[in-house]
Amino acid sequence: TLLTILQHNLILQIVDATTIILLSAIGGIAIGIIVLVLGYYYYFQMKPHKIMERILTEVKIIRDTTEVKQREDRKKKYYLHRISSNILRIIKNLTTLANLVDKYSDYPPPKDWQIVRYSANRSRKQTEEIVKKIVLDFTQIIDSVENPRLADKFGANNLYYTLYLIDAILKIDPEYDKKLLRELRKGIREQTEKLDGTLSLLEEEKENTYR
Repeated sequence: TLLTILQHNLILQIVDATTIILLSAIGGIAIGIIVLVLGYYYYFQMKPHKIMERILTEVKIIRDTTEVKQREDRKKKYYLHRISSNILRIIKNLTTLANLVDKYSDYPPPKDWQIVRYSANRSRKQTEEIVKKIVLDFTQIIDSVENPRLADKFGANNLYYTLYLIDAILKIDPEYDKKLLRELRKGIREQTEKLDGTLSLLEEEKENTYR
C-alpha cells in the first residue's frame, strides 16, 4: 500500500512538471506569434504609412518652394518690364532733345533756342518722376538680380546724369558757349548709349528669370 501511494504521488509530480513545461512552451510560442504579428503590422502597415506621410510632406515642401519661386520670378519680371519701359521713355526724351540741340551745330545757329529750353524743361519734370519710379522699382528686386553690372547701372550718378544734361540745356547760351554745346551733344549721345546698354542687360535678366 505504501509503495502504491508513493508511486501515485511520483506520477502526479511528473505529470505536473510535464504540464508546466508544456504550458511554458505553449506560452512562449504564443508570445512569439504575437511578436511576429505585431512586427508584420508595423513593417507592412505602419511603416509604409509613415513613409508615405514623409514623402507627401517633402512633396508639399518642394511644391510650396516652387510656388514661392514662381511668384518671386513673376514679380521680378513685372518690375523689369516696368523699368525697361521707363528707361525707354527717358531715351525718347533724350533723343528729342538731341535732335533739337543738333540743329545748333551749324553756324550761325538758329535764334529760337527758347524752344529747346521749353522742351528741356518739360522733359526734366517727366524725367525726374521717371527716375524716382525706376529707383523704387529696382529696390523691389535688387536682391534677386543676378548680374552685378545691372545693379551698378542704377546708381544715383548714372540715372541722375540725365537730369544734369537737361539742366545744362536750360542754362546754356548756344550763341556764346560753343564748346559747352559740343560737350553737351557728346554727353547726350553717350548717356543714350549707356541707357541702351542698360536695356540690353535688363533683357538678359528677363531671359534668365525662371518662366
